[in-house]
Amino acid sequence: MKLNPEDSQRYIEDFAASIEQGRRLVQGKGQFMGPILMRAEGVSTNLLLLDDRVRIQRKEEKTFPHQGFRGNRDILFSQITSIRLKKATTMGSGFIQFSLSGRNETGNHGDAARDENTVMFKGVHQAEFDGIKTAIETKMATARTMVARPQPRAASYIEELEQLASLRDRGIITEDEFAAKKRQILGI
Repeated sequence: MKLNPEDSQRYIEDFAASIEQGRRLVQGKGQFMGPILMRAEGVSTNLLLLDDRVRIQRKEEKTFPHQGFRGNRDILFSQITSIRLKKATTMGSGFIQFSLSGRNETGNHGDAARDENTVMFKGVHQAEFDGIKTAIETKMATARTMVARPQPRAASYIEELEQLASLRDRGIITEDEFAAKKRQILGI
């Protein structure tokens, strides 16, 4: 089958996109994974910052003694109520722990090691975790802003457009005024 140049280019682009999607699926172990914005390497887990969530990516063979085979854990920014970061010392690991709405926080370092929402790390990776914590807090604030914005009801648009149409039909406003207001209401 002979393709024209446009179809050939489209075929190449579609093929490249499918390869990229396959790579992301493999990288996310069967879960679609968007672009990784930041990554911090932990002791037995990695922390990935994605567009709308954090992913705790476990190295299965190393996490079994503490957490069993739990697999990766995705946490949406809107689910996180707070982040606790304990700095690593020369004598011990640090950790980053996510508190989620409706869950109790664990109290000490030993409990944190067994918590599924915690990533332990060594001192050499402290800067990575400091940076990713700041980025996550920024994403959380953005997520809260998006949720807090009141969304206009669809019915109010319809009611307002019906009222405008009525005013136009009765000759109170012109067709141009109607069109301008309609664009404003619809946001176009």
